[in-house]
Amino acid sequence: MNRQKLQLTFVNSADEAPRVAKKVERFLNERYVNDSLTNKLLLCVDELVTNIIGHAYNDKQEHAVSLECTVNEEHIILELRDDGVPFDPTKQTRANTKQKLEERSIGGLGIHLVMNLMDHVEYIREGDFNVLKATKSIQQ
Repeated sequence: MNRQKLQLTFVNSADEAPRVAKKVERFLNERYVNDSLTNKLLLCVDELVTNIIGHAYNDKQEHAVSLECTVNEEHIILELRDDGVPFDPTKQTRANTKQKLEERSIGGLGIHLVMNLMDHVEYIREGDFNVLKATKSIQQ
């Protein structure tokens, strides 16, 4: 399999999340990524895109968000870029999934899910942009 890339730009609107997920799903299916891995990646895409749309911006303005999905022989890499408020999900307190549901604080499960489903997640602040790169090995 050659290195192949999908590049998407979308706006911070809730209507965009399903459209982005469908394009990523089609891209992965066309590259014969197995269903189990595709489903894990789509869960992560949905969580990350939804979090950006819902939490990255303090204003009601339209902002461009980009997602790049790269498939090579060994890995699938998701890279998301937004110009929202600085937020490093890798530094957030992990959700305590052993705690009773009614005792848990609200939020954090999406980040927990991404951190557990992906093999490596890294964040950098590049100028005015949050850049999150999440990598998953094709060999499971």
